Amino acid sequence: MDVSQYLEIFLDETKEHLQNLNNQILELESDAENMNTINEIFRAAHSLKGMAGTMGYKRMQTLTHDMENVFSEVRNGNIKVNADMIDVLFSCLDALEEYTGNIQQSADEGTNDNEELIAKLNAILKAGTGKAEEPAPKKEKKKKAAAVEAEGKWKDISFEASQLKVMREAKKSGLNVYGMTVVVQESCLLKAARAFLVFKAIEEKGEIVVSVPSAQDVEDEKFDRDFTLVVISEHDLDTVIKAAQNVSEIEKVTGAVIEIPEEDTKPSQDVKKVEEPAEKKAGAQATPEKKTVSKPVVNRTVRVDIEKLDVLMNLVSELIIAKNSLVAATEQDKGRSNSGVSQQMDYLESVTTNLHESVMKVRMVPIESVVNKFPRMIRDLSKKLGKKMELYMTGEETELDRTVVDEIGDPLMHLLRNSADHGLESAEVRAQRGKPEVGSIFLDAYQDGNNVVIEVRDDGNGIDVEAVKKKAIERSVITSEQAEIMTDKDVINLLFLPSFSTAKQVTDVSGRGVGLDVVRSKIEALSGEVEVKSELGVGSTWTIRLPLTLAIIQSLMVAVGGEKYALSLAAIQTIEDVPRSDVKLVENREVINLRGSVLPLIRLNNLLDVESKKGDDENLIVVVVKKGDRMAGLVIDELLGQQEIVIKSLGKYIKHCKFISGATILGDGEVALILDANALI
Repeated sequence: MDVSQYLEIFLDETKEHLQNLNNQILELESDAENMNTINEIFRAAHSLKGMAGTMGYKRMQTLTHDMENVFSEVRNGNIKVNADMIDVLFSCLDALEEYTGNIQQSADEGTNDNEELIAKLNAILKAGTGKAEEPAPKKEKKKKAAAVEAEGKWKDISFEASQLKVMREAKKSGLNVYGMTVVVQESCLLKAARAFLVFKAIEEKGEIVVSVPSAQDVEDEKFDRDFTLVVISEHDLDTVIKAAQNVSEIEKVTGAVIEIPEEDTKPSQDVKKVEEPAEKKAGAQATPEKKTVSKPVVNRTVRVDIEKLDVLMNLVSELIIAKNSLVAATEQDKGRSNSGVSQQMDYLESVTTNLHESVMKVRMVPIESVVNKFPRMIRDLSKKLGKKMELYMTGEETELDRTVVDEIGDPLMHLLRNSADHGLESAEVRAQRGKPEVGSIFLDAYQDGNNVVIEVRDDGNGIDVEAVKKKAIERSVITSEQAEIMTDKDVINLLFLPSFSTAKQVTDVSGRGVGLDVVRSKIEALSGEVEVKSELGVGSTWTIRLPLTLAIIQSLMVAVGGEKYALSLAAIQTIEDVPRSDVKLVENREVINLRGSVLPLIRLNNLLDVESKKGDDENLIVVVVKKGDRMAGLVIDELLGQQEIVIKSLGKYIKHCKFISGATILGDGEVALILDANALI
């Protein structure tokens, strides 16, 4: 069977199960007696085993099978959960993630058998129950006994009148009626799938009139190792038995011709329908029954390929461009246009706005998918660094555009590792400072207007500004004279320089100088910003501010010289009319005093190398923009108004011009560049 078509679904579901296992094992570490958690882990391992088996990934299947064995014994109360078991289970998850990564790269799980991990799982099993996997000869005996016990079960079936009638009719037509018992190998992991193939093989040779257990129960894997069938066929018994035996992982198939009693005699087979074995089976299947009851409600969601969403977004973009063209045409034709055109325009505007919002909502996903992996990471860092720490998260349900969520994971991981390694002090230092022994790291997300804010904070040491200055002077990043006049904020900004690290020794956690420069460049590539607030001895707060979407924004259209530019409304604070006499020079830089704040001016005509059309005696039009707590005034020639624009990428050829973040197509077909206020400041 070609399973490649199911690979994407397999990977998606495997990642969900692995994340679920991560969360549940973390919970188990804090509450080892919680049966709900134990059952959930057992179910997830069982599902993973089945999925891996179906796809033919034997190594993954073997590892999850052994994990399932351990949890089966934990569930039965034979094994107690302890710290060593938790460590082994987390190592198993890492191995499963490695398999998943390999499958994603090459559709192959790789060659790592993880024998050491399997040996550890078997050791846990042996220590808890006094027995590990049984040697092969004993297993063989056990299998044979089961096969003998299963033979001839069709003799105990009590047939209904309608079934007897069908079999009698078949006999009269010269067909054969056979009773068959099929025994599945004990090592078989997908009994239901094998049984389905047996049903299919037999149905090619005849008709199945009775199945014990019922076909539905067999499909749901509600049987032990054997099931019994009554088959009507024109073929001889050996042919039908061989058809069933040709299915792999079938241990034995037995059968015989069933003698059908005449209508007026009491059927000799009319014995009660295997009541006792059925009860036994019901008992054996008690746990799966429980599983069905406690199964969580499945989210009514559909997985959508991101490429399809991108196509949809592009169509919406084109629709908005068409709307802008109509607006421009209507403006030009105002004298002759009638109220009907205006109404249609209003309607089109309403439709495009609604469509835009709908597409945005489709693209939005909770950041939960990114932050879910961090509790496990902090747990591992706690052990590696020898510090006690706890991660507290809020706002996991906050939604962001899918493209932003996909990129935000690495920056957040860097900041959390930074807090764990640099931020939190050792237990001795915390005790001296009167702080709790367990350090706290907080990850909070919330929506603020058209932005999402993510804060990473800790109650650790904070940033030692003097140590940063010293390191910067050592590395010739700044001079001693510069260091003396630098503000704390300027010194902290040095941490964002490439390859700058204050770690005294290089570890696999930090100190390699890769981190904060990557954080800033990634965030700014997403049109976001990152800022730091720190207090020595109290802790640090790293704040990331991101736009909800990167595709369509509200903008202010401005003119500089004869050219049109767009500025994102989210960055604009106010627009001021400033007399030229109010412009002063400070350190040879133009500034204005705006309601008590000194604001640096950026003349866009100089920056963009275009000639201003404003006269020397005219007032300046200043657009005040803000980045974090810093503001600047952009001097423009003319305000053109507010407009919803579609951001189009300029491609990698023009990526070096940092203050231009993209372009948009205006209603008249003209291209306007979009200015990035963050980069300008």
